[in-house]
Amino acid sequence: MKRFSSILILALGLTLAGAGCGLTTTVKTTTNSVIQNTNTVVCAAPVGSISYAGQDSKNALELLQAKHQVDVSAQGFVNAIDAKKPGDHQFWAFYVNCKQAEVGAKDYQTKTSDLVYWRLESF
Repeated sequence: MKRFSSILILALGLTLAGAGCGLTTTVKTTTNSVIQNTNTVVCAAPVGSISYAGQDSKNALELLQAKHQVDVSAQGFVNAIDAKKPGDHQFWAFYVNCKQAEVGAKDYQTKTSDLVYWRLESF
C-alpha cells in the first residue's frame, strides 16, 4: 500500500510539474514585402517606387513636393512625379505602411513612423 501511495504521489508530482511546461511558437507569413508575426509588421517599398519617411504634422503631398518635382491638379490629384506621367489606364497611387491610402495625399497627415511610397497602378 505504501508503494502504491508513493507511485501515485510521484505520478501526480510529475504531472503537475509538466503542466507548467509548454512550447511557444511564432508563426511568420510573408506577403508582398510584409513580414508579420504576433508583434511586428515590417514594410518595404517595392523596387521602382518613390518612397520617403513621414513627418509629424506634414501631409503626404507636401513631403512628396519637398523631394520631387510634382505636377498636381487643383484637386490634389498627382499627374506626374519627376516628369514621369502615367500611361494609358494608369495612375499614381500612394501607400502608407504598405497599405494603399484611403484618402488623398493632401489629406493624409503623416507620422514619423510612416513609410510612404508612390507607384504606378493600372486599371
